[in-house]
Amino acid sequence: MPTALGPDEFTEAFADHGRALWVLASAWVGRAEADDLVQETARVAWQRRAQFSRGDTIAPWLATIARNLGANWRRKRKPEPRAHDQLPDVVANRIATADWPFDADRAGLCDELAGALACLSEAARACLLLHVVIDLSFAEIATMLEIPENTAMSHARRARVALREALRGGLPSAASRPSLTGENR
Repeated sequence: MPTALGPDEFTEAFADHGRALWVLASAWVGRAEADDLVQETARVAWQRRAQFSRGDTIAPWLATIARNLGANWRRKRKPEPRAHDQLPDVVANRIATADWPFDADRAGLCDELAGALACLSEAARACLLLHVVIDLSFAEIATMLEIPENTAMSHARRARVALREALRGGLPSAASRPSLTGENR
């Protein structure tokens, strides 16, 4: 049976990976709820720290806890009424595909960029944000998300293409939207 991480070891490990966990949480549940998801991740990880094997890397273990909690979080969240029902079909369709509650004003992003980010899949958004915002290498992203390195690179590349297309006025097609459904794992 693995020995539990001590309080100081756990605190240090969580502090080392806290920023990346927040970016992942933001990609999975939105900025407004990212802090709460990271705190819940810390609580659950603390309770389960005896299950962590010291020889393993802690970042994927924490990311898995955050991912599972985030999935449960979204399932429990009630759908919010959408104000775009009165918009033209092209605009309404674009907004309807954006299932990520992203606060463009708080993030300081223009509506077009926020909408384009919201249209990306969780995996694409996570890979792109971890690479661009946190400056993680694709090897580090792959380790954290437990996906192949080439898949992490593909998600980030396709996310950039989809953002570029959306910002030029085109809507990302369903075929160009990267996904986390497992087909690229």
